[in-house]
Amino acid sequence: MRTYILLLTGIVVLAGCEKGSAPAHAGHADSAKVAAPAKKAWHCPMHPQIVQDHAGSCPICGMDLVEIVADATSHPAPSMTDSVMAAGKAVKVDPALLQKIGVRTAMVEAGTVGREIRADAEGVADEAAEASVSVRAMGYLETVASLRSGDRVKAGQILANIFSPELVAAQGDWLAARRSGDSLSARASRERLVTLGFPAASLESVGRSGTAVRTIALTSPVSGWLKGRAAVRGQAVMAGAELFRIVEGNGVLLEARLPVAEAALLKMGDVAELTGAGLEKPLTARVVATLPLVDRASRSATVRLSPTKGELRIGALYQARFQAKAATGFVVPQDAVLHSGKRDILFLALGDGRFQPAEVKLGATASGKTLVLSGVEAGDEVVVSAQFLLDGEGRLQSALDQMTAGAEAAPAGHGSHK
Repeated sequence: MRTYILLLTGIVVLAGCEKGSAPAHAGHADSAKVAAPAKKAWHCPMHPQIVQDHAGSCPICGMDLVEIVADATSHPAPSMTDSVMAAGKAVKVDPALLQKIGVRTAMVEAGTVGREIRADAEGVADEAAEASVSVRAMGYLETVASLRSGDRVKAGQILANIFSPELVAAQGDWLAARRSGDSLSARASRERLVTLGFPAASLESVGRSGTAVRTIALTSPVSGWLKGRAAVRGQAVMAGAELFRIVEGNGVLLEARLPVAEAALLKMGDVAELTGAGLEKPLTARVVATLPLVDRASRSATVRLSPTKGELRIGALYQARFQAKAATGFVVPQDAVLHSGKRDILFLALGDGRFQPAEVKLGATASGKTLVLSGVEAGDEVVVSAQFLLDGEGRLQSALDQMTAGAEAAPAGHGSHK
């Protein structure tokens, strides 16, 4: 049993060339003009390094060896430093081998693909949604609602009742001015009450009854949840003191960190789909801002999102999926692309067990589809599975072409030395 090994063949050829003289090189030239019959060879599909000059079984896995069929219509074999794909050489594969490796194909179609971007998004507090409940006059808290941080409140809900001697005195001044008929003094006294934060509804009630009220109610200006509380029953409070802080609505924004290049693809109003723990079904959010800061450690930009609905939590992590700008071209399954170094390759099915590698330029990828900008056309048939095996088969055929050519050229050249 003989096994072709590229390295040994190269050594034999080089040795023959070194021992020969000028006439010997002429013999090489003459022998190149004579087409030698191609030798048959068999190899193992699972272990391409096993190559024999006769049929048999693989000594490693026991699989039947498959005959390597030369393709007479293909281009000359590339050098061993080049891939068979770079040379554009068609790969000829035996039908029996195609069945074993399960080659699947798909048609190239014209279509549109929007680039899909995925990122983790963290729930953060919306600072613009916060509202403060404070007092404008010195007083004493007589009652305080039984509320704790995180509790839900509604707009108009009473949070506390305050007794303020200053407010009681201001009410008396207003009522006295009204009774005296001094409209200017009455107007000034009313404006002072409004400036001190006297509720409009209570002001109308006092005007109708003609009697000052002892306490006034502090109510929530918005519906949301209680973020902070600094009110205690019986507490003396000074003018300007904040007693409650309330977050309107859910009060949650989302911040997603993306590579700068991907963040640049998003624009205001773009929609993202949100998934994550605690969500019964996916929610949607819209891009409201791309922050003008880049994190120096990760070189990432922050994209801010506002959820359109749903209950999100501050500090929770969600998965955001964006659909960036859509592009139109030729669409192939994502699995059909073979990434080879700096190049992207598609294998075109030519029929009759022949496959042609084509270098392509790719666009966006989304939902399992990839946009091809150049290199194929609509109606082409591309390989979706087993591209690596086809690539290996092509490289093996290229190597065997060189080995066979080298082994046949060496004896012919040495014969001219006689």
